[in-house]
Amino acid sequence: MKILAVILFLGIMLSSRGNRADSERLNDSAFTTTVESPVVDSGSVEVDESSQVGDESDIQGDSSEDDMKWRLFEDTYKETDSGRAAENYAHNKGIKIEGFVKYGQENPPVCDLMLGETRFAGVGCEVIAAYNYLTYEGFEPDMAKLAYDFEKNALIAADGSLGSNPRKISGLFKAMGVGYKRFYKVDEAQAAVEKGKPVIVSYHIGLNIFSGIHTVFAVKEEGRLYVYNCYNSAADKTEVESIYQLMNKNSLFIVGYTEDDGQMR
Repeated sequence: MKILAVILFLGIMLSSRGNRADSERLNDSAFTTTVESPVVDSGSVEVDESSQVGDESDIQGDSSEDDMKWRLFEDTYKETDSGRAAENYAHNKGIKIEGFVKYGQENPPVCDLMLGETRFAGVGCEVIAAYNYLTYEGFEPDMAKLAYDFEKNALIAADGSLGSNPRKISGLFKAMGVGYKRFYKVDEAQAAVEKGKPVIVSYHIGLNIFSGIHTVFAVKEEGRLYVYNCYNSAADKTEVESIYQLMNKNSLFIVGYTEDDGQMR
């Protein structure tokens, strides 16, 4: 992202976005995400529990996004609308997305969805993570409507170039009546998946709040932990040993979501 974007968003607590496609990488940006897989070969990694991974809790503490009012598609969209979000919805509903999106966001058909003025290939990870989580919880989310919701409620930059604020996903869950627990430490994400719970995990791919963000859905399946949309070019879901391995010691944890303790599926 250009230096101007850094200045404009220096004051907000989340100054980044989801991964850009390989063709859109910017090497001179504080917001740049290097898109190659953050997951290293499981045979070569030594996990030293949570001491490897930083988090934002000492930087900014709890945030007010949890209290925001999220307005759902059904409450805001009109067929007579002519703004950019409505135009994107008209485009996106022509792209058929069914079931989980396990592959990376650079791959078709999801890569061609639009968020703001940018393709999902570069900025769609928060929407995809929420979509996968809702699908897992037994909802039948419509990706085009969900993208519209994120464009209306959660963009970091007005043009969508910085993707969505992952801390605002709680607003979506509240509006939909989805029970959830929000957390700010990687230990809590790891504890949740060890209990067999699904998680959304959002993290900076770097140790400062100006590095790129990636947001993913992860869940254990038959005793193995899988990450959906683990990296942009992933052909399918990616197996990892732990959330610690997913992030590695050079990442900064932002926020995560899982089922609340009393939730039944």
